Parts: sequence; structure tokens; C-alpha cells
Amino acid sequence: MEIVIIILLAIGSLLMLLGAIGLNRFPDIFMRMHAATKAPSLGALLMLMAFAFYFSDMETSIKAIVIIVFIFLTTPIASHAIAATAHRLKVKKWDKMEIDDLERDRKKN
Repeated sequence: MEIVIIILLAIGSLLMLLGAIGLNRFPDIFMRMHAATKAPSLGALLMLMAFAFYFSDMETSIKAIVIIVFIFLTTPIASHAIAATAHRLKVKKWDKMEIDDLERDRKKN
């Protein structure tokens, strides 16, 4: 069981590290938002699973599940709100971005 816990913690930490690197390296807010939400969410899931396995009592497992559900419910909503606000404020996009589906859809309406 310890091997599984170590693997979950290692992969979760790696995903969070990759999210942090992406946050620093990506060129615009939309890509940075993606890096700040996708990888760390999965990393947190794996790390919380490892904690639940390590402590292996019902109280810790329930708390871990509640935190996981909270993260997976709030992260997409927050990232959507950030992206929509950035788009409405016409935040500068990456120079190589060719397609803006949101702008195209807004012009239709």
C-alpha cells in the first residue's frame, strides 16, 4: 500500500509542478488559466487520494472526498469566469492565436 501512496503523491506533485511551470511560461491569460486549473486539479485529486489511503479512516476519507468534489465543482466555474471577463475586457491574446470561437459566436448574435 505504501508504494501506491508514494506513486500517487509523486504523480500529484509532478502535475502541480507542471501547472506552475505552465503558469509561468505560457504567453497569454487564456493558456495560463488552463495551466492553473487542469493539471493542479488532477494533482490535488491524486494527493488527496494518497492522504485518504495513508490515514485510512472514514473521517479523513470523507474530508478528502468533500475537498475533491469542491475543487472539481469550483475550478471550472472560476476558470470560465476568468476567461469570460478577460475576453470582455479585450485582454491581449497571444500573437499566434488564429481562431477566436467566442468572438465569432458573439458576432452571430
